[in-house]
Amino acid sequence: MITRLRRTACAVLAAVLAVLVLPAGGAGAQQQQQQRSRLRIDLGQLQPRVVESTTPTLTLTGSITNTGDRKVENIQARVQRGAVLDDERELRGALDEPDRTDAVNRPQVSSPFQDVTAVLEPGQSTQFTLVVPLVGDAGALKLEKPGVYPIALNFNGDPDYGRTERVGALSALLPVLAVPGQAGVNPPAAPRQLSVLWPLVDDHPRREETPLDGGLPVFDDDGLSASVSGGRLFALVDAVQQAARTDVSLLRSLCFVVDPDLLGSVAAMTTGYRVRTADGRLVDGSGGRAARLWLDRVQELTRGQCVVALPYADADLAALARAGATALQADALAGATGVAAALGTKPLAGVVWPEGGTLDARTLGELAKTGRTTVLADPGKLRDQAGSAPYRLADNLDAVPYDELVADSLRQNPTSTGVRTSSVQNGLAALVFRTAFQSGQPVLVAPPRRWNASAAELAVFLQTLQSLVSRGYTAPLGLQSLVDGTGRGTASALSYDLPDSAAELPTSVTTTIAQLDGVQRELVASVLFEDDTRLVSPQALVEPLRDGLLRAASVGWRGDPGDAQAAVTGVSNQVAALLGQVSVTDSSTPLSLASSDSPIPVYITNDLPVTVQVKINMGEVPGLAPEQQTVVRIPAKAKFLRFLSAEVTRSGRFSVDVWLTTEQGTRLGSTSRVELNSTSFGSITLIVTFTAAGVLVLLVGLRVFRRIKARRGAGAPAASEL
Repeated sequence: MITRLRRTACAVLAAVLAVLVLPAGGAGAQQQQQQRSRLRIDLGQLQPRVVESTTPTLTLTGSITNTGDRKVENIQARVQRGAVLDDERELRGALDEPDRTDAVNRPQVSSPFQDVTAVLEPGQSTQFTLVVPLVGDAGALKLEKPGVYPIALNFNGDPDYGRTERVGALSALLPVLAVPGQAGVNPPAAPRQLSVLWPLVDDHPRREETPLDGGLPVFDDDGLSASVSGGRLFALVDAVQQAARTDVSLLRSLCFVVDPDLLGSVAAMTTGYRVRTADGRLVDGSGGRAARLWLDRVQELTRGQCVVALPYADADLAALARAGATALQADALAGATGVAAALGTKPLAGVVWPEGGTLDARTLGELAKTGRTTVLADPGKLRDQAGSAPYRLADNLDAVPYDELVADSLRQNPTSTGVRTSSVQNGLAALVFRTAFQSGQPVLVAPPRRWNASAAELAVFLQTLQSLVSRGYTAPLGLQSLVDGTGRGTASALSYDLPDSAAELPTSVTTTIAQLDGVQRELVASVLFEDDTRLVSPQALVEPLRDGLLRAASVGWRGDPGDAQAAVTGVSNQVAALLGQVSVTDSSTPLSLASSDSPIPVYITNDLPVTVQVKINMGEVPGLAPEQQTVVRIPAKAKFLRFLSAEVTRSGRFSVDVWLTTEQGTRLGSTSRVELNSTSFGSITLIVTFTAAGVLVLLVGLRVFRRIKARRGAGAPAASEL
C-alpha cells in the first residue's frame, strides 16, 4: 500500500511538473509517444464495427501480453476518441501516424480508466473486456455526428523500478453511419460499385526440389501443411465459404488471385512429399489429406468465378527484366495455364497485379507484346490521368487503379513504439468513408498480397461488406466488368521510382538466376535430345529447374536477401547435379601408347534418361597434340568409349586432363586425369636420333681414316731407311 502511494505521489508530482514546465502537446507528449510499449495488445472483437442508431455501446475484447523484462502492476485501460475526420487528408494522417494515440491535435473525449489486472509478469497474458457508452454524459465517448472517428485503447500501469506510464496502446478508426438514437446517413441514390481482390498466395515458395528421377518433391518445411489445414490459407478460403452460405451475391464482387505454384505444390502434397528438417534430414510430409481437402474447397469456390493468375511463384517480373531474363519472365506469365488446369476455371486474360502496384517500362513493354494487358495499379504511380478507368497507357496496355486509401488501411503498419493497429477495422472504416460519404468511380479493394488477418477478422470483413451491399451503400461489381469498363481515360505513364527498384530482389540473386536460365535453355536447345528407347522429353527433364528458378525469383523473398540467396543456391546445386550426371570416367590404370599416333581412349558415362551431345576437351601437355573439336553423342543411360586421335612427340610418362563441355562451353561433370605411358618415338625424336647417329658414324669414320693415314705415314720412313 505504501509503495503504491509513493508511486502515485511520484506520478502526480511528475504530472504537475509537466504541466508547469512543458507546453501542451510539447516534449512531454512526444516523450510518451516515443516510449516503447511494454504490452502487446491483441484485439479479439470490437463491437460494433460500424456504429448505427441502434448500437449504444462500444465493446472491446482481447488479450494483453507482457513483452517487456519487468513486472507491471495496476494495469488499467480506457478508450479515447478524437474529433471526426472530415476529409481524406485527415484520414490518411490518422493511418500514417498510429503512434499518435491522441489521434488529433484537438480536444479528446476519454472514458474512465477500468481495472484490467493487478499484476502481469514478463511473458504472462490476460484477457480484457471494456464496455464504453457511445452517447450520454458519464464516461461516454459522446459521438457528435456521422463520420469516421480515430479511437485509441490505452493501457496504463506501474512497471518495476518506474512510475505509472502508458504501457501499451492500440489505435483504430471507428466508422459511424448514425449517432445512436439519431437519424443517420442515407444510402446514395447511385451506390458506388465495389470489386474485391481475394489473394490465395503462400508466404513464400516452399517446394525446394523436384527430383529429376520422378521421386517425391521436397519442401523446405511443412508450413504449407499448417497453412491449409487451419492456418492462414485455410482461413482465407473458409471465410468466403461461410459468407457465401448466407449471401451468395457476395461472390459477384470477389476475384480470387491465385499463384500457380501454390496450386501445383498443394496438388503435389496430395500424392506424397518429403520435408527437409532443420538438421538436413528428409522426412515424410503429413499434410496430404489436408492439402486434398483445401484444394477441393478452392476448386468448388472458384468454379465459374472471377480468377486472376499471378506469375508462376509470384515471380518478380521487374527484377527479371532488369537482369535480362525476359524469357524466364515469359515463362512466369505462362503459368496461368496451370491455374486453368488445376481449378477448371480460366483466369482473366492479360490481367496483372504487380507487387507494389507498378512495373518498370521494360516489363510493361514486354507485357504489351503478348497481347492486351491490364495492370492493377497503385493510383499514386499513374501520371497525368484524364477521364475514368481503365486508363490507356500505350497500345495493348491499360491500367485500372485500386483504391490506395483502402489498400493502405488494410496494411498492418508496425510502429517504432509498438502501438498496434487494427488493419481490418481500419480497412472497413476506409470502405465506409468511400461508399457512404463519397461518390465517384468504382472502388477496387486490394488487400495485402499475403494477407495475414485472423479468421475472425476475415469473417467480420466479409460480413460488413455484405451489410453495406444489402443496405444499398455499395453495389458489387465483377473485376471483368471493371477491366472492360466503358471509361476510356488516359495516363501518360506508370512511374517506377528508386524506392520501387530498391524493393526488388538483390541483383546478386537475379544475376545468378539469369545465368542459370541461360544454362537450362542451352541444354534444351542443343545438348539434350529425346532417346528413342526412353522417350523422355528434354523439356520435361529441365522443367523442374525452370520452376525452381521462378521460385527463387519470387517477390515473397523481397526484404529477405538471405533466404533469396539460399533459394537460388539450391537451384544452382540442382543444375550442377544434372550436369554432373554426364562425366568422363577415370581409367584405373595408366594407358600405354605404342606409337606416335596411338589413339587415346576416353570413357564417358551418361546417367541421364536422354541422349546428350557433348564436346570432349583435353588439356595442353608438352609432347601431346590431341584432336580438336571432338563432339559426340552419348545415348541415354549408357557408357561410351571414344578414341581420340593424338600425336605423341615424346616418350615417357605424363598426365593429361580430360573434361566435357557443351559446344557453348558449359562444363559437365568433373575433370578426369588420364595417366599416359609412351614408349614410341615421335618424328622429331627419330630425326634427332638418326641425325645424331649419322654424325656419330661420320665422326667415327673420320677418326679411322686419320689413323690409317697416320699409320701409312709412319711406314714410309721405315722403308726408305732400308
